[in-house]
Formats: sequence, structure tokens, C-alpha cells
Amino acid sequence: MPKLRNDLDLYERYSDEWWDPRSSAFRSLRATKGHHLDFLARTLPASDAARAIVDLGCGGGLLSVPLARRGDRLVGVDLSPGSVVSAQRAADRARLDARFVQGDARRAPVSDACADLVLLSDVLEHVDDPRALFVEAARLVRPGGHLFTNTINSTRRAHLLAVTVAEGLGLVPRGTHDPALFVAPRLLDEAAAACGLERVAIEGEAPRLGRTIRTWTVHLRASRSLAVSYCALFRRPAALPTSPPPAPSHSNGVRP
Repeated sequence: MPKLRNDLDLYERYSDEWWDPRSSAFRSLRATKGHHLDFLARTLPASDAARAIVDLGCGGGLLSVPLARRGDRLVGVDLSPGSVVSAQRAADRARLDARFVQGDARRAPVSDACADLVLLSDVLEHVDDPRALFVEAARLVRPGGHLFTNTINSTRRAHLLAVTVAEGLGLVPRGTHDPALFVAPRLLDEAAAACGLERVAIEGEAPRLGRTIRTWTVHLRASRSLAVSYCALFRRPAALPTSPPPAPSHSNGVRP
């Protein structure tokens, strides 16, 4: 039997466990969200007004639900029906202005230029065409808005640590990743330029080895090296670009 890679069904199989602290399926993913929230706190401009957030490939809402607790409006999209239910329950418990819908992030049922912040967190490394997904996400960013992503670099070191070590030791479920789908930062910079976005921040990620071994859960720290994984923040300039982003318009989409 061939080795399973990029097993997207696991998110549905374990969809009831997104917010369960006892679950091993998502314990490392939950822990890494703390690092991504810290990156956004350091790089995203402060705003007194409520933001409109769109979370593409939202899973159980591990990143967007904590972000929306400041009073932002939130729409999440994910292929997994069970994950959407889990995210909506978490948002409802926190009494957030949030709506999670089942759908394909590559053709999001969301209106053009509707979002102050679009999230692509732990998603790009799971699709065959990450450039097309990035372009679709850029379609949603209004002038002055931002797009955040974190993903895994297409390097041998990333293959070793993210697949051979992390999956081999059970730090993440086996079959989570396919190294053939990992994404070089250059690809995102090229897609951003084509969409009229500018990169305003990029930062590598590295495991906190002591804490990871002690808790048997992946914990991250900032790193100067992008060789394994990285976070990046892009911005659409406040002045509208002369040409629209090269993506289809879905005028009947949801607005956050």
C-alpha cells in the first residue's frame, strides 16, 4: 500500500477535536497558533474599528476565532463540514459576529474586496496550485487591507522536519503533509506582485526544541531562516491598483 500523504480527510475524521485540549490530532496545530497570533500582533497595524476578517481553509477556527474576540466580523470557509460546525460552535460560545460556511477556498463564496484581513493559515501546502489560491485570497482584500499566510518551504530541511520527524514521531498525524506541495516564498512574492499586493513582513519559524520535547507538542519561535516554515504579511495599497487582481468576481458572495 502506498504511503498516504496530504490526507485532507483527517480534518473531517477528527473535526470534533479541534478545541479539545485532550486531543492528539490537533495539539501541535493549536500550539502553533499562539505563535501566529504573536506574529500578527507585531506586524498588523492596530485599529480601533472592527475589522472584517475572512479565514480561507479555516478548519476549526483556531486562528480566526481568537482574532475576532476583539469585536471583528468574521467569515470562515472550509471544505470539511464537521470542521465548519466546530468553528461555528467555538464562535457562538464566545458570542462572536462570525459565520462559517462549507465551501472550496479556491473559489470562495465571498464578495470582492470585502476584507480588512484575509487568513491563509496552514492551507497553501495542501493544494496543488498554491499560486491560484493566493490570487483568490487577494481578490478579497480591500484597499489598505492585509493578507496573512503561514506555510512550509519547499526545502529538504522542511521535508526532514515536517514529515520525517514530526509525522514519524507522532507530533502531527501521519499523512498530514506531502512535501511535493510545499511552497517557496518566491512563489508568493510573484503572486502578490501580480495581484497588486506588497509584502510588508516575512519571518521564519523554528521549533522550540526543549518545550516541544517536554510536551510532545510542536511549539514555534521566530527565526531568521525561512528554510523550514515561515509567516508572511501582505498589504494592498490604499490607492486602488490600475488593474484588478487576475481572479474571477463572485458578486453574489458572502460579506463579513
